[in-house]
Formats: sequence, structure tokens, C-alpha cells
Amino acid sequence: MSQPEARLGRQIKAAVLERGGWGFKVHGGPTMMVGLPDLIFCYRGQFVALEVKMPEGVVSSIQRRRIKEIRDAGGYAFVVRSVASAVRVLARVDAALDSQDALPTIEP
Repeated sequence: MSQPEARLGRQIKAAVLERGGWGFKVHGGPTMMVGLPDLIFCYRGQFVALEVKMPEGVVSSIQRRRIKEIRDAGGYAFVVRSVASAVRVLARVDAALDSQDALPTIEP
């Protein structure tokens, strides 16, 4: 991430952690899968991946493909361009979970 994107990513990560999520920044490297979103979280038991872009930033075709793959697997994956848009993603997860019937308890 460029410097402004890196700062935005840190702010978004802090906002998710503040809401009880757990996650990390993906640092690309020669052994890392190409196109992974910048931030990966577990939020309320759900897989959430966020590609951080500045307002003028361009999402590459491989990044779009990874987002689609995550969604196809049942995770949440979005491009976010502000802390507010990341918080809207979390609100979407909240709404989806809160609208479900209570999950049955599995006894050991």
C-alpha cells in the first residue's frame, strides 16, 4: 500500500478491532498468493476481507477475482475507500447475522 493507503488501512484495522474483530494486514511477498485483499478479519465468526483503496485507486483484475472467490466461498469481501465504508461492511455482517434465527447449540 502507498503511504496514504497504509494510513487508511491502519485506521480501518483499528475500527474493526474496536468493534471486537480480530485480524491482520496481508504483507505481499514472493510466497504470498497474488491479489489477496489488504486486511483479513474474523468478525462475529465470519470471514471478512477488505481491499483498501484511496478514492482514486484502481482495483486490479486479480484483486476482483480474489474478492469473487472469497464471496463464492461464503465470506465477505469488499473494496473499501474510507473507515466509514469499512464500518458499513461490518454493519452488513451485523444485519445478516442478527436477522438469522438462533443457531442450534451442538453438545459435545
